[in-house]
Amino acid sequence: MSAPTLAAPRAFDAGTGTMQRVLDSLRLSLVDESVYEDLEDVLSPPANLDETQMADLTARLRLALADLLPAVRRTHGQQPTFARAIELRDAQPPEDSHHALVHLRRLALTTLGLLDLLAA
Repeated sequence: MSAPTLAAPRAFDAGTGTMQRVLDSLRLSLVDESVYEDLEDVLSPPANLDETQMADLTARLRLALADLLPAVRRTHGQQPTFARAIELRDAQPPEDSHHALVHLRRLALTTLGLLDLLAA
């Protein structure tokens, strides 16, 4: 029986670009898994949410956007989705429940768009 052959060592690039890609991948993997449940709660019909639920979901999606924005900026630059995410993250939710739900759905769609950009 012959001895197993060892593969040649692979070159490792520890450059800034490689490290940034690793950090961005980790950032995406560290997105709280509950964000997907939040997206489902908001975007699945019918979204029968009371004011407290809408406020909680809005706060959580705003935090998710804040977590995703740095990685999107580095990997995709100033995409239209990026600008919309900043606008929605910084906007105060409307007080009217109908408009608050519309705002929440926009937050959810924008969050989903950023997740899709990072996954591509």
